[in-house]
Amino acid sequence: MIEEILKAATESAYDFRKNAYPDDPLRHLFPEWIPYYRLKWAIARVLQPRSILEIGVRFGYSMLAFLDASPSARYVGIDLDSATFGGSVGAIGWARHVAKGYRADFIVGDSTKMDRFPGDRYDLIHIDGQQDGQGTMHDLRLASGQGSYVLVDGYFWSRQNFLGASEFLFRYRDLIEFYEVIPGYAGELLIKMREAGPFAGLQPAESSMALRNVYTKDYYLLDCEGYEEFKRTRGATLEGARLEAVARLCGVGPAGKALDLGCGRGELSLELARRGFAVDAIDYSKDAIEIASEALARNPAISSSISLECNDVNQAGMNGPYNVAVASDLIEHMKPSELDVLYRRVSENLAQYGLFIIHTYPNAWYYQYEYRRKLRIAAAIGAYLPVEPRTRYELLMHINEQSPRVLKRELSRHFPHVLVWFGNPYEPGENLGRKFSIQEMRSAPDLFAVASNSPIPLPRMLSRLRMEQILEPLSAVSLRVVAPPRIMQASSGYDLQVELHNGSRVDLKSLPPCPIHLSYHWLAPHGRYSVYEGIRSRLKPDAESGSSQMYRTYAP
Repeated sequence: MIEEILKAATESAYDFRKNAYPDDPLRHLFPEWIPYYRLKWAIARVLQPRSILEIGVRFGYSMLAFLDASPSARYVGIDLDSATFGGSVGAIGWARHVAKGYRADFIVGDSTKMDRFPGDRYDLIHIDGQQDGQGTMHDLRLASGQGSYVLVDGYFWSRQNFLGASEFLFRYRDLIEFYEVIPGYAGELLIKMREAGPFAGLQPAESSMALRNVYTKDYYLLDCEGYEEFKRTRGATLEGARLEAVARLCGVGPAGKALDLGCGRGELSLELARRGFAVDAIDYSKDAIEIASEALARNPAISSSISLECNDVNQAGMNGPYNVAVASDLIEHMKPSELDVLYRRVSENLAQYGLFIIHTYPNAWYYQYEYRRKLRIAAAIGAYLPVEPRTRYELLMHINEQSPRVLKRELSRHFPHVLVWFGNPYEPGENLGRKFSIQEMRSAPDLFAVASNSPIPLPRMLSRLRMEQILEPLSAVSLRVVAPPRIMQASSGYDLQVELHNGSRVDLKSLPPCPIHLSYHWLAPHGRYSVYEGIRSRLKPDAESGSSQMYRTYAP
């Protein structure tokens, strides 16, 4: 295609100056722009779009090039009508004037404030290149769902525009059929979008049910956090700091009945079953339940303890009372009205001393304050951060990202006892042990919450989520290497099975602030250290007081 476009541009006699604004402040550059607009003309001549949407109209020079090459096309132009990013106040008036005779409509507005472009699909969407990378990424994201071809003007116009457009190519690569970078005045990026995808025709959702079909196997196995670990273990062990933190909280009280809301692939349900719970697991995605069913089939020893139901969490049966109810990365996917119903149902089905355990990402304050601060720092030092940190799945699915204040207020309507704290999966209990500063609150990417109809057992929660400094000798702790290799090849590593017996009164955990790990020493003859401390291995599971556990460690 690029050869055909370049050939058409070379042979074209199109001259934008015939309808240029006579008092354009940049008219001294008109001679340089002639091949630039001939290239625009050539793109439209080759594509022959029947419908065109342009973001950033200005005096209408690109509009006229497109319509001259494809005169029967329906055209819609959006312009901010301001002096920012190379615009001129009132320029759109000239565009309206010269568009007479064509099917052209104009909208004065800010495209970056739109959740969807006006109209349905367009054969060609033209995005102005004279804006910051954030605006470019936003417009491209909307165009990906409404355009067959998307043309980014001035791909090389500015560093911000180049990085924003390139970030889009990386993040949305599976929605792109192909793209071409066409040399010219400032470079043109022509993208051919796939005709249909998981987000085709979707608009901002009024409820989570509107997004039900987006929760596909591709999402659970290619994007949803923990997918790499799950594909490796298929649920045989619980992997991933987020789910491990939630599972730790489930162990605050005795095992009993558990409710896993939005169970996804089922790895948390399997872990709760391993810990002795009878689990009711609910998810409205058919693909999620199918994946979870396959995981259960591979773990027959515990699968009988788990009941799977494909249903909306607000419609599914709840067979309480439950000792534990879990909503791990669920509530940001539900509208406030839906959460109000869910919280009421959980409260009614929770045992007297039962706990409702919540993890949600992101903490809305993180993107509102901390990420913006990082963007300003990056811009000041010439570094690059993606202007939009969310994945396209998150942009679509996170219809109700939570702030700590909103989370506590909504839970408190249905539970007399609510505890909300900041953290991240690798330090889940840090904020429980000490008060965070405002900056630390804004910097914490995750929120945890526990709600109950009875007082919350904070000391037991702290003991599950933190490893405090040990002030007594651990003489009752012993290690035994099981079947150590007698011969090792040079420059190779090997696995060791280590049995740890914890006869102390302290549970040993690989958690801050004083984590316990397995390590090793390499000893040369006569006891001299060759390697004083090797690679550290986490204790997984915890070495609880009075227990013996087998661990795997690797020595290179």
